[in-house]
Amino acid sequence: MPISDGWCFEEEGQGYPLVLVHGLGASSFSWRDNLAPLSRHFRVLAPDLPGHGHTPAYLGGDFRLETLAQGVSHFLDRQGVDKAALAGNSLGGGLALFLAREYPERFPALVLLAPAAALQRLPRVFALLGLPVIGLLAAALLGSWILPRALRIAYYRPELITPAVIAGYAPTFRPWANRLALRQICRQASHWPPSRIEALLPAIRQPTALIWGDQDRILPVSQAYWLKDRLPQAEMQILPEVGHAPQEEVPDAVNKIIIAFLERSLKD
Repeated sequence: MPISDGWCFEEEGQGYPLVLVHGLGASSFSWRDNLAPLSRHFRVLAPDLPGHGHTPAYLGGDFRLETLAQGVSHFLDRQGVDKAALAGNSLGGGLALFLAREYPERFPALVLLAPAAALQRLPRVFALLGLPVIGLLAAALLGSWILPRALRIAYYRPELITPAVIAGYAPTFRPWANRLALRQICRQASHWPPSRIEALLPAIRQPTALIWGDQDRILPVSQAYWLKDRLPQAEMQILPEVGHAPQEEVPDAVNKIIIAFLERSLKD
C-alpha cells in the first residue's frame, strides 16, 4: 500500500481520476470489491483517512468534517490530481459534499452512497465513544466489542460479516491513537447538525448519483428522499435488501451504477 505524507491509500488504473472516500471506522478496505472493476475505466484512488486503516491518527485531535475534507484535498494535491470524480459512503459522503461546495471546479461529479448528510444521531455503539467517561471505556473495547456490533448494524445480511471482513476492518481499531481519534470524531459529530449540512446543499450543482439501501439502519431510506428533494439534479438508486454499505453488500450493482453514471456525466 503506497504512503503519501503519512496517508496510506490504494491506487489502481489509469484515466480520469475517481476518489473513493470511506466512512467512519472503515478504511479503503470497504472498497475492496470496487477497486479492480472501476480501475478498468478510471484511475481510482482510495485513501485511508487519518486514524483509519493504515493511516495513523495525527496529533492535535482536529477531526472536524472541514479538516478531514481539507486533508483529502491536500492528499490529491500530492498525487497530482487537479480534477476528480468523487464517491463517498457515510462519513465519506459528508466529506464529498464539503469538498464539492468548496471546490466545485475540481470535483465535477459526485457519487453519494448513504452519505452522512442528514444524520440525526450516531449509532449507539459509536455514540458511547463520545461520552466523557464511558467513552474511554468504549475506546478500550473497540475491536473486541464494538466492531462486530457496528458491522451488524451496517450490513443488512449478517452472513456477509465473515472472519475475513472483520479482519479487514481490524487495523482501524488496533492502535490506541486510532481509538482516541474515533472517539474525537464521535464527540465532534454534535457539531454537524442536519441544519448545517442542509445549508451546504444549495451550492451543490454538480451531477450527482445517490445510492441507498432500502434496509439502511443508520441512515434510513427516507433520508434518501429528503436529500433528493434538496439535490434536484441527483439520480437516485434505491437498492433492495441492502444496508448502509452498498459498495460492500452489492458491489457488482454499485460498480455498474458508478461506471454508467460517470461515463454520462463526465462527457457533459
